[in-house]
Amino acid sequence: MTGTNGPTPSSSPGTAIDLHVHTTASSCGYMTPLEVVGHTRAAGRRYLAITDHNTTSGAVEARTFAKATGDDVTVIVGMELSTADFGHVLVFGEGVEDDWGWKSLMPMPRNLPDGWVAIQAHPFRDLVKRALPGPIKFDLPDLPPSISAIERWNGNDLLSKSPDRRADLDEASLSYIAAQGRTAVASSDAHRAVSMHAYHTVFPKPVRSVADIAAQIKSGDAYPGSASEAELAEIRTSWRRRNAIGWHLMSLDWQAISAKKGHDADEAVETIRIYGIAQKMVGLGFGASDLCEETGVTLATAMDFIAIVHEENLDPPRVR
Repeated sequence: MTGTNGPTPSSSPGTAIDLHVHTTASSCGYMTPLEVVGHTRAAGRRYLAITDHNTTSGAVEARTFAKATGDDVTVIVGMELSTADFGHVLVFGEGVEDDWGWKSLMPMPRNLPDGWVAIQAHPFRDLVKRALPGPIKFDLPDLPPSISAIERWNGNDLLSKSPDRRADLDEASLSYIAAQGRTAVASSDAHRAVSMHAYHTVFPKPVRSVADIAAQIKSGDAYPGSASEAELAEIRTSWRRRNAIGWHLMSLDWQAISAKKGHDADEAVETIRIYGIAQKMVGLGFGASDLCEETGVTLATAMDFIAIVHEENLDPPRVR
């Protein structure tokens, strides 16, 4: 297998699948299983993998709903394991929803059933928080044979958590992938709808089952893909809104944090101002077009603010 497998343009032929999406079955997820299926349909996607933390309940619910309401979306059931030795690892396979003995914070299984596949998720998330700008120095452990791939691109890191370190993260990921001889993949790690499908893995051969996904990853045929740079830029803007609003709602110094993150100060102030208006208007039953008229923002921006209000009104509140 190769660590820099395949081309990366989103226009490349094949089936693009977002391999890492969360629902409210994860305490940090903002989308219900039914909403995840709805967003997938709205985006015109055929496949979706759901990987909640240490549970498949959300994925199974989404799969049942998708089958009952049409044949246009195939939900792949997976799980994001919280392992004691390799952090977060994605696992897919026929029967992964059954009780196969997994408990959170157990060591990564060294043997998986035939037809299953495991992927090392966001290996540099914690390291980049402590690293100075520039190349990320790392001494990560060798992966066991049961882990066949590594996320080269993780949307949660590249769009939300560390968007200013995209080049550093990519360089470190490529180095680790090459050193470990694993397949490079990509996923959104979406917890909210705005990020879904932004990064995905392309499967050049037909996908008829989760076994086909596992086989192409293990053989190195699958490769990372992404939305266009213009689309990714819009998503990063949307995430800046969510981050500023989140800091504001947690009573943090959102202006200081935004400045430290390199965000535009005027943009941050305007974000909080419009969010306050959107909160009041949603509470009174007004919609996106009304918010456009009141604030002068575009319809797309107004819809984004309305979505944020609904996300933040979830009960119980999500773990950030």
